[in-house]
Amino acid sequence: MVTAIAGLPLPTADPLELHATLRAGLPSKVVAALKQQTGLSDADLAEVLQLSDRTFARLKSARAHRLASDLSDRLYAVATLYTLAEQVLGDRATALEWMNAPQFGLAEVTPRLLLSTEPGRQQVRALLQRIEHGFLA
Repeated sequence: MVTAIAGLPLPTADPLELHATLRAGLPSKVVAALKQQTGLSDADLAEVLQLSDRTFARLKSARAHRLASDLSDRLYAVATLYTLAEQVLGDRATALEWMNAPQFGLAEVTPRLLLSTEPGRQQVRALLQRIEHGFLA
């Protein structure tokens, strides 16, 4: 099965193939696609991806290169959480609103603010899974 993440088809059925794709680096155009899908500002997306403003500006101006594997991995992780939120909450508008609002299940922290680290992403994923399965969030 191939799934689109930030407008890019990715092989998600085979974890080893996905691993190889991320290690090779995603095309730089996926940064703009993720920005469009999430509605994040340049500054917010740079923060989520752990990039300086200057590095983010270089990425935006570069048209035909591949991202570093660590950045590809972070971008994939963030994109999959936005996709999960959309699946669990029913539509993109609701998912974006949820990602930008303080959540009781995250000690009133906004999910978007937790996306820059793996432990934060794990907390957001766990809350979405609890919501999906009907547990009090």
